[in-house]
Amino acid sequence: MRTTLRYYRWAAVLALACAAAPPAGARGAEHWVGAWAAAPLRNPMPANAVLRQPPLDTPLHHQTVREIVRIGAGGRRLRVHLDNRFGERPVTIGAVAVARAAAGDGFAVDTGTLAPVTFGGEARAVLPAGGVLDSDPLGLAVHAGERLAVSLFVPGAAMPASWHPDARYRQAISLDGDHTRAARMPLAGYAPGYDWLARIDVAATPATRAIVALGDSITNGFRASAGMSYPEQLADRLRRSGCALPVLDAGIDGNQVAAARGGFSQGQSMWQRLQPDVLSVPGAHDLLLLGGINDIGEPTMAARAAGRPVPQAQVLAGPVIATLGRIAAAAREHGLRLYGATLPPFGGTLGAYSAQGEAARQTVNAWIRTRAPYDAVIDFDAALRDPAQPQRLRPRYDSGDHIHPNDAGYGAMAAAVPLALFACPAPRQVQGVDPSRSHPAGDTP
Repeated sequence: MRTTLRYYRWAAVLALACAAAPPAGARGAEHWVGAWAAAPLRNPMPANAVLRQPPLDTPLHHQTVREIVRIGAGGRRLRVHLDNRFGERPVTIGAVAVARAAAGDGFAVDTGTLAPVTFGGEARAVLPAGGVLDSDPLGLAVHAGERLAVSLFVPGAAMPASWHPDARYRQAISLDGDHTRAARMPLAGYAPGYDWLARIDVAATPATRAIVALGDSITNGFRASAGMSYPEQLADRLRRSGCALPVLDAGIDGNQVAAARGGFSQGQSMWQRLQPDVLSVPGAHDLLLLGGINDIGEPTMAARAAGRPVPQAQVLAGPVIATLGRIAAAAREHGLRLYGATLPPFGGTLGAYSAQGEAARQTVNAWIRTRAPYDAVIDFDAALRDPAQPQRLRPRYDSGDHIHPNDAGYGAMAAAVPLALFACPAPRQVQGVDPSRSHPAGDTP
């Protein structure tokens, strides 16, 4: 079945009001836009029937962590957003510095661009328990597609309580000391994810707006090479088309939309984290929403592990449909354009796949295609499924676990998103998009 693009006539979309309160020292006329993001979750995560050995972050003691990010929008100034929402105690940050990452796979930086970051005019800052912290604006011009290195020095002992595991880029932990201004990190090891760093904003042109991709591991890019997740490949397509719009990745591995059948998810549910991870992003204008397969597969795995019957299709599908509808209503209320995606196939996934689960996926997808209150529907199912076995991924797109795409599969997902949705050129038709009932569809990458 091909994608149906459905547009609703409603008031012109404005930038989020929550972007209107810049930190002290910011110029009133500046237009701040989220240019990079990673969705935080709690550390340590409690174990459950599905996640028996949750990932665990690395503690720091008088060390520097250097975190590599790829910026999706250019601007003349930037600011750093730190997140300790899951922390039960404040964290002292001794120093922070930002620089362009040097070419190569190491953790060297271009010292000509290295600049210290301040918070209220001070190098030292306290990240509050359960809170967030925005830096002062930093006069470092950046360009879309550049890699930046953000270095944070922790003078005491701290276990990051808010982090994003499974980052696509490696993070470095230093030997003892403040190495935020070092050209090369004296390496003690690697951090398994982003510690406290949740977003970078840039002072961009008024026309720049952010696209946020909310989802699970398929959005986060599980099993993808660095730079090859579907949000990053979509951002590359946008840049090549002349639309340098950032695509912020708000995906979390194992994440659920509703978690109605049990808290098996990594991180809070998509509904719970909609406000901090999407609605609070400055300059957010468009939301790409993909979720529900873990609400189907994880309760199935838990039931099998406990020797219970697999839940019936409607029991699995009902909470997903209801919560996707709630997310759509909240996004519209905040002025976002919303593009919902069908759930890709997962046939053959060990433990998670069942006949009931497949029926639930088909039920959710039927609702998305015909009834969901979205401004457009992106048919990732059509883009990725095997024509010979529609309940399975196409072999050339399968990473090997039968649920997560490989780099080519993530590329097919990015290609299935019509650039016309973002007022970008769309010269050619792509698989999975039906322009017959609305505006032209996307192009091939």
